[in-house]
Amino acid sequence: MATGGALGSLIPVAMMLVGIVSILRNRRARRNGKVVDPVVEDRQASAAEVQRRMASYLAGRETGSSHRVSLEQEEQENSR
Repeated sequence: MATGGALGSLIPVAMMLVGIVSILRNRRARRNGKVVDPVVEDRQASAAEVQRRMASYLAGRETGSSHRVSLEQEEQENSR
């Protein structure tokens, strides 16, 4: 049973090493300009869109604008 205990403690170490290696490979690929995950571009685009909308919202609040967007423009924004 001594070998069973040793194998049980090696499994988490092996999984950790696999995780570290995959993280390092992904970082290297991103540095070289290769997108590893096809969802990454979508996430980055949606994050940029959220930041753009937030900046627009804050700029409207700072100017004291009480401009109300028409329903047609809201529908166009929501359909994107």
